[in-house]
Amino acid sequence: MEFSQKELQEMKRFYEQERGRLVGQLAHVEEMLVKLTGEPLGPRRVSAAAAFSGGKQRKRGPKSVWGNFIVKRLRARNRPMTYKELIEDAMAIHHLGAERESSARASILNSAFRLRTVHGRVETIGRAGKKEKYLVLTKWLDQDGMLTSPFDEEFRKLAGGRHVAVDMASIPTPRYDEYDVEVVDDEAFESMEEQTEA
Repeated sequence: MEFSQKELQEMKRFYEQERGRLVGQLAHVEEMLVKLTGEPLGPRRVSAAAAFSGGKQRKRGPKSVWGNFIVKRLRARNRPMTYKELIEDAMAIHHLGAERESSARASILNSAFRLRTVHGRVETIGRAGKKEKYLVLTKWLDQDGMLTSPFDEEFRKLAGGRHVAVDMASIPTPRYDEYDVEVVDDEAFESMEEQTEA
């Protein structure tokens, strides 16, 4: 997969923000451990002071609407979806021209990555030995990492077989669920969905 310069800059900015956030959290944890134990911590390989260059952590910009879009599309379709399907839906629902496809792709990939690795809201599944991956809501998975019914049947129809089990221990538990607070107006979103599916 090739990315444009703009997409690369957006991804670089995202990972720099994530790094800053994580280093800030680590510094806070270490400070609390020192207060609680009354003893200095042993040396670390990377010091927070060296990694965190600046006194005050920058605030993130406005929340992306793409995370909400992904969750809502999965709920609306009520079945596993490929990244390609999500991108096609985004282009149609938001009336984006072909020139904006690469930007929409990068935004959806970044948001899906954040939903998967930070918030634990979605997961990717696929068949053994097959390249194509499908996004599913984490709540569609059982404790063994397999899709529950009817999502399992839908996956089998789409992919032609059973998926590899997801390691449920690797799914992060979010501190709070920012995607339960809807960014997009529900009525407007549902009317866009009706137009798309008509």
